[in-house]
Amino acid sequence: MNKIILTGVRNIKTDETIEANKDYGIFLVASRLSEEKMDTFSDEEKDEVKYKLKVSHIDSITDLKEHKELKFKDGQTPSQKWRYIVECELGEYENFMAWQMAHATEIFEMYREDIND
Repeated sequence: MNKIILTGVRNIKTDETIEANKDYGIFLVASRLSEEKMDTFSDEEKDEVKYKLKVSHIDSITDLKEHKELKFKDGQTPSQKWRYIVECELGEYENFMAWQMAHATEIFEMYREDIND
């Protein structure tokens, strides 16, 4: 049996009440960071693979009993909201941030032109 290790899991903020004795489905969007073949002498775990996935964002939360989707907050600060938007649009964040930093001068100039119009 293969294993999945999740990284990047964060707290989810909601105004909803999470009730006892109910199950909730949480749909996470994640990308694979690494793959590791298990180094073991056990015949049961001989071909086991451990995958490390980074959760980029949470897509939805559903009350499984009532089949009702719960509302949750995507982020509180402008930078958290921006990260959520980028991850939803592109599926990743770090490469886009590196690209923005490489093009910072152009982006600042576009911004200045836009606010001065």
